[in-house]
Amino acid sequence: MNTTSTAPGPAAGTRPWVLVPALFTALALTAGGFGYASSALPGAPLWLLLPYLLALGLVAATWRRPRTPEQRAARIATGAAGCALALFYARIAEALLFCAGIVAWLIQGD
Repeated sequence: MNTTSTAPGPAAGTRPWVLVPALFTALALTAGGFGYASSALPGAPLWLLLPYLLALGLVAATWRRPRTPEQRAARIATGAAGCALALFYARIAEALLFCAGIVAWLIQGD
């Protein structure tokens, strides 16, 4: 009895896709930590941390194996956007909360 395996192997011309997502994951966690620690958010309520899940979701999308060079470029851009969002989210949240405070103060009056 001759048994042959018909399990699909890696397609010809594809490269392993582990280094890029691993780097983006480490970079996003580090960038999020630095951005959060350097802001005024550590004393804020925990619900303000929920948008970090969006940044981690963008980075998690890079773990899907690309099948074409266009998908590879799109996944790299998605990972870079996730890292940038993780780094700058705390500053964006501070600016929005500051603007909301000024608008509330102007509406209420002094």
